[in-house]
Amino acid sequence: MYSVESVESAVRELYFTGVANEEYSRGEVERLLYGIDFISLTQAVRHKAETVYAYIAQSERPKSLNYRGGELFEKRATRLYTDFDQSVTEAVTASRTVELWLLEDMTFSAVARVSVDVGGGAYCTEYREQKGDPWESGMDLDLELLTDELIALCAEYAEGDQPCYEL
Repeated sequence: MYSVESVESAVRELYFTGVANEEYSRGEVERLLYGIDFISLTQAVRHKAETVYAYIAQSERPKSLNYRGGELFEKRATRLYTDFDQSVTEAVTASRTVELWLLEDMTFSAVARVSVDVGGGAYCTEYREQKGDPWESGMDLDLELLTDELIALCAEYAEGDQPCYEL
């Protein structure tokens, strides 16, 4: 589950798969990993873990239909990164993204998400579908941007903006 060693091992494996796929050099990956505080990251990942649903409908209005479909994973997960694919904004905002999720068992999954937002959050729906391995999902996995996201998660914990968990 959540231990510093398991989070660090999972993240390192993800990054070094980028080396094996010839997306990044070993030196680039080592430099990026050096900037991550894995103790803080483990705390942040634990805190942000959530149940991910295949489909949701949500409204800000009282007594609206708020719906949750089936669980996408059999365990909670933490979204670490979002690759924006397409977006159309008018009276309704529709977008497609591919998200990187870290599951409680320390595996990663790429997830395609389509969302429709009416009225700036007044009513929104989201549909998610698992795409599997992040490197083979069509996701543009930019390790520099991912590292920035992970460091930002670490900062939330380090600044005392979330509780400390016994891991």
